[in-house]
Amino acid sequence: MKKRVIVTAECSEKTKEMLRRCFGETCDLTFDRTPETLGDAEICIGEPRMELVERAECLRWVQMTWAGTDIYTRRAGFPENVVLTNASGAFGRTISEYVLAGILTMYRNLPQYREQQKHAVWQSAGAERTLFGKTVLVLGTGDLGGNVAKRLSGFDTVTVGVRRSKGKLPPYFNEVRTFDELDALLPQADVVVGCLPNTPETAGLLSEKRLRSMKKDALLVNVGRGTLLSTDTLARVLADGQLSGAVLDVADTEPLPPSSPLWGMENVLLTPHIAGPSFGGSADVQNTIWHICMDNLERYLTGNPLKNVVNRSEGY
Repeated sequence: MKKRVIVTAECSEKTKEMLRRCFGETCDLTFDRTPETLGDAEICIGEPRMELVERAECLRWVQMTWAGTDIYTRRAGFPENVVLTNASGAFGRTISEYVLAGILTMYRNLPQYREQQKHAVWQSAGAERTLFGKTVLVLGTGDLGGNVAKRLSGFDTVTVGVRRSKGKLPPYFNEVRTFDELDALLPQADVVVGCLPNTPETAGLLSEKRLRSMKKDALLVNVGRGTLLSTDTLARVLADGQLSGAVLDVADTEPLPPSSPLWGMENVLLTPHIAGPSFGGSADVQNTIWHICMDNLERYLTGNPLKNVVNRSEGY
């Protein structure tokens, strides 16, 4: 008997045809971006609303096309008998490129030069910094943090990863420390990069006290989840001159409210959660997402262990 599969993720006609060609003999495929029910589907590829998951009696597996899983893991009600997997591995490379671009943009005063260009001004915008030899604290050592460390390796930085437990040293990190050591690590860092998921343990991790403990010339970059810190608190810290600047692709409230002081700060670079573009953004990322989904579907159909299984109690 064919497995009933509903695909709620954005899906081009080319991708639909590829899914039919690869799985048409073993799966009954339905494509619906806005279903009112998951019906008798055993498998869902996408991010269906929680209430649909709760009501789907036949559902046994949800394969997300996102890396972040907090729409399910931060809420009660996701059925215990349904396996949840994500698309971790699809976004690390492109987001790490954004991190490097953000750091270098701020270090080399590029926003100021762009502004001067509008007025045909040919003059130095002041002292610049180099990334060479800097101590970079990377919060999170998973796919995203690991890719950031890899990109940084070409700049001879001292890259320190921070995670729940030390364990084996991952590639490209000079050392790995634990969250318990964060208070001692922050004052030593030239750059702090947030690459963490939204979990009870990581929410509010960078408190005002911790932000103020950082070097006054330190740069903060956040590309994980906006709940890592309060944007209002960050604005106060920046206004007091406690940090040199920030690069934010995420915020604790999205969209960032127009009233936020961060919009008017010249030492802040803001982007609307686009560091890891997927559907409608990067074709490379989109292809990787579908490779992950199709590989897992093949595994499910052949009885092999799924990849990227989410530990719902830990939130990733």
